[in-house]
Order: sequence, then C-alpha cells, then structure tokens
Amino acid sequence: MKTQSDGWYTGSKSQCDYYDDKVTNGEGYNGTTTRWAEPRQHPTQTDLYAIVKHKNYEHSNMQWVAELDDTWNPDTDIIE
Repeated sequence: MKTQSDGWYTGSKSQCDYYDDKVTNGEGYNGTTTRWAEPRQHPTQTDLYAIVKHKNYEHSNMQWVAELDDTWNPDTDIIE
C-alpha cells in the first residue's frame, strides 16, 4: 500500500530543483551522495517535471502522485 511518503511530486523545473535543494540541504548530503534526486522531464509536456518524494519533506505547491502514469514512459512496449 502506498502512502504519501512514497511517490513523486510533479511541477515545473524550478519547483523540482527547489525541492531537490531543500532535501539535499536538509539531509546534509555530501561525499558520494551529493543531491537528493535528479528532476525528470516529461517526454511530451516539456514544461512538466517530476521528482521522487522524500518521506520527510513536503512541498505544498507541487502535485503528489503515487506513480507516474504511462505518458512518462512512451517507449515502453505494451504486450496485449
């Protein structure tokens, strides 16, 4: 069962970068782990990005989703 501590946040590139900075600084990442996550650009909606949600950090201006839908992975073969 998914909880709000799982999933993704979706929003603009700047929102995802801000969230990454917030988590990276809050967790004090350095050394081999230098940042929380790399924002992922949607393949067709180029102004839409996603970033993995950290269980300890919220972002009130982004949309939370449990899973990214199939539009984020257009190259995936569908077997019928």
